[in-house]
Amino acid sequence: MNTTGNTVILTAGLQGHGGRPRASERGFTLIEMVVVIALISILAAVALPRMLETYDNAHEAAVFGAGGALASAVVLVRAQWVANGSSLAVTGVQGFGNDDVATSADGWPTDAGQGSGSSASAVMDSPERCARIWQGILIANAPSVSTNIAVSSDYLVDTVNGNCRYTYRRTDQGSNIVYNARTGEVITNI
Repeated sequence: MNTTGNTVILTAGLQGHGGRPRASERGFTLIEMVVVIALISILAAVALPRMLETYDNAHEAAVFGAGGALASAVVLVRAQWVANGSSLAVTGVQGFGNDDVATSADGWPTDAGQGSGSSASAVMDSPERCARIWQGILIANAPSVSTNIAVSSDYLVDTVNGNCRYTYRRTDQGSNIVYNARTGEVITNI
């Protein structure tokens, strides 16, 4: 420590004799580096599988959420159909969405957005109808659907056994949602 008038100057002894750094100030040893790399490797080996599992769980939750939303919307359409006092197929359920969701004679959604050209058949014979139903009853913030495999979307739409099938495209697991317009049943398959 040097003192000059009222000023005190502290000097840190960063250098040992002869201007060389002291042994304790040279950096990490090879052993220390190996230990750190080993610890990072162990943490990565434990954390990576959990992160991948979380990624898969998020996709599964997205499919379950969309399936639940579709099932709820189907029931809401039928509830509005019943509240309207309907007992026959209609081309638009008044009071639901844009009033353009067609139903079967049992009140389950069969088409949307087609007005008098809507199909009341509960047998789904066209992926386009299935896409219109999805877009017509899942009004706000619905995942995207497409009938064309070349078009990027969340779900690819097709028909199977007279039912609508919405296959999730963000993973290769083949998760899908199946809507049966004859019974109103919505099944989510992971």
